[in-house]
Amino acid sequence: MILALAVTAAALAIRLLVAEFLPVIQPDGVAYVAIARQFQATGSPFDPLFHPLYPLCIALAQPLVGDWEMAGRLVSALFGAAVIVPAFALARGIVGRHAALLSAVFIAVHPRLVQNSASVLCEATYTFLLVSGVLAARRGLGAGPRALIALAGLCLGLAYLVRPEGALYLVGLIAIASFRVVSGRERAAALLPWLGATVLVFIVVAAPYVWYLSDAWGHVTFSGKIDHNLSLATGQATAPSPLPMRIVENALLFQKYALPDLLPWILLLIVLPGALARARTSGWLGRDAVLLAATLPPFASLAFHVEPRIFLPVLPFVLPFAAVGTLWVAVTLTDAQRGWRWSLVLGLVVALVLVPWTLQPILRPDAGAALYRSAARWVAETQPRDTVLLDRKPLVAFYSERRWVPLPRIGPDELLAAARQAGARLVVLDSREFFFDRPGLIPLLWGPPPAGLDVLRDFDAAPADRLRILVVNERG
Repeated sequence: MILALAVTAAALAIRLLVAEFLPVIQPDGVAYVAIARQFQATGSPFDPLFHPLYPLCIALAQPLVGDWEMAGRLVSALFGAAVIVPAFALARGIVGRHAALLSAVFIAVHPRLVQNSASVLCEATYTFLLVSGVLAARRGLGAGPRALIALAGLCLGLAYLVRPEGALYLVGLIAIASFRVVSGRERAAALLPWLGATVLVFIVVAAPYVWYLSDAWGHVTFSGKIDHNLSLATGQATAPSPLPMRIVENALLFQKYALPDLLPWILLLIVLPGALARARTSGWLGRDAVLLAATLPPFASLAFHVEPRIFLPVLPFVLPFAAVGTLWVAVTLTDAQRGWRWSLVLGLVVALVLVPWTLQPILRPDAGAALYRSAARWVAETQPRDTVLLDRKPLVAFYSERRWVPLPRIGPDELLAAARQAGARLVVLDSREFFFDRPGLIPLLWGPPPAGLDVLRDFDAAPADRLRILVVNERG
């Protein structure tokens, strides 16, 4: 555990360092900061789309930090590093002390975990609460005190207040406990009262937000994001696909785009041997079932989207298999007596291979992303405070402290009407965003604007990133 704490301290240092070099806030981060400001102003952290606990943490940290963006990054970094402690404890009870320590090292340097934990995003907070809940549930259902089952309900309830998938893990806990009773492994009289307490704790924690969502959306729902995302099209499509087709499309997109982010090639090479090595041990399924089952709930999101960061919280349940794979390779190449020492060497090699990706924001700064801050400074210096920006994403509006209206999926001929309908004076054209789902607007980045709009300012960065700001002219 002392070594695990040392790895945790190193992980926090890495995350804080990377946070200093990330150029801009994420679009969802803008929403989280807005909700945190709302909480400070009104006392309510509730929002129809974004769950409240992470913005609440930002609001509590902001007076200590002084800056909203850095407060969000600090919260993520703290939870992103702290998750190593429950992850180590969970893995140690399943795959052993040596593999658990290697798994902690992989969590500490995993590129996407580090960069997500250095961002104004909620996944690091959610992952810490989720892993803590799974650890408490496993201990409570095993040889530990039964009160840990109720603690699991508290952790999962708090996890739900960060991301909606936390509720699915409660369903899994109920299913596992029920199976243990039905199979005769547990006496109903001994387990069911604690299971009832777990559900009650979860309900008490989650009920106020569920009540708010149901009132906001007009029907009972655990997540406003589900209602929102079901109406969105994928890529350049103009309308959402039928649900079965969307799941197939997103499953293909997951293995093409998300999987390489979650498991870079070096980790993928050792995860598979690790899983196979565990499968050859006696009683492996009874021990590893917790890790395997905990990886499944995020895949329900394939019905809505396929963002890699949605799957980041399952990595603490997957990386123990990468650690076992490292041990297996070391033992295979040497022998059991020297395997642990050689596994440390191999683990160090894996970490060193991952480090360039982990430190990419430092080693290869994103010059194009700096355009958002440059454009925001110019807007703040030259435009009135009540100026409204029509933009694909809210970055320029956030840094210039102006109001933002999202740019709909329209063509050039509809741009002026959309700006007038939104009450926007400025229209921001963004080369980074338009290539994916606004291809019809790309010519406007270099060509003449539609009638009624004038080019106000261009911001360029090599090799081809451009922000163009259009103004609605009075004569138009």
